[in-house]
Amino acid sequence: MIPSFVQDWQQTKQRVRLVEKDTIDASSFNLMGNSLNDPIYHHDHLPTTGTELPPGWHLAYFPPRCPEQDLSKDGYEQDWKPPSPFDHRMWAGGKLRWNQKNRLRVGQDVTMTSQLKRLDWHPGGQRGDTLFTWVDKTIGNKDGWAVVETRCWAFVKDQPDKPLEKKKQKQILNQNILDHPDFTFSWTPSPIMLFRFSALTFNSHLIHYDQQYSKEVERQQDCLVHGPLSLTWMLDSLHRHLKKVDTNKYIESLEYRCYRPLIVRQPLVVAGKQQAENPGDFDLWVLDAQGNVAVHGVASVGFSM
Repeated sequence: MIPSFVQDWQQTKQRVRLVEKDTIDASSFNLMGNSLNDPIYHHDHLPTTGTELPPGWHLAYFPPRCPEQDLSKDGYEQDWKPPSPFDHRMWAGGKLRWNQKNRLRVGQDVTMTSQLKRLDWHPGGQRGDTLFTWVDKTIGNKDGWAVVETRCWAFVKDQPDKPLEKKKQKQILNQNILDHPDFTFSWTPSPIMLFRFSALTFNSHLIHYDQQYSKEVERQQDCLVHGPLSLTWMLDSLHRHLKKVDTNKYIESLEYRCYRPLIVRQPLVVAGKQQAENPGDFDLWVLDAQGNVAVHGVASVGFSM
């Protein structure tokens, strides 16, 4: 049962609607391209007004706008943080949906409205009692909604002074699917890449750039790759694949979950495969350096005439 003080916080937060404004500017678009090594929008190649924002690149906008004293002790914004002792945050997954008839484009003034959707209580997990918060974020322009994203964060208490025990991973995807992807690319995330993505998204969470904090406080091997960066890699890979096979296909939605941390300086593989039983869906995944599925999602693909 969710602790009563957390239930009180939930009831208060569910009455809150946070409204933020931003502009889809060409500079942030270009910096995202440079961060992801995009084949077109790199160096000083800025998009023109009206250029469509690729799926997932909205993460370069609506940064947390708060001074340092309003952040948590380990550097993240606290808009949707539950009460202590649930102080340590991890990106757990989410859902996204795009409005094909109203795409975000360079030059648009946009608004994002956020609201706490629900809390999930998982007592006695690998890192102890865990609270999962689900926050809906609706991004729109003058023509209505364009993107609806639900972000899920996991919040846990202080960790014991010992390494985390690794549990055997359940089979997430059939090995035959993992062995025969439709598209794939390998990458080794560097500290520079993590820094640049943190800077672009104004993400000051220490776990992405402070090795001492990651090892001594969070009991990780090293700094961790951002959950949103993994998400962007999966979307970018599928988006490029669709443009190669059929320019009329587009990503309608994605639901994904983060299972294991991805570690800086360790190689990873991003891949995807069209489902045989549901041709309109694609499995997307990220493998860690040991070949385990660290992130898995299912994307639905539409067809425009």
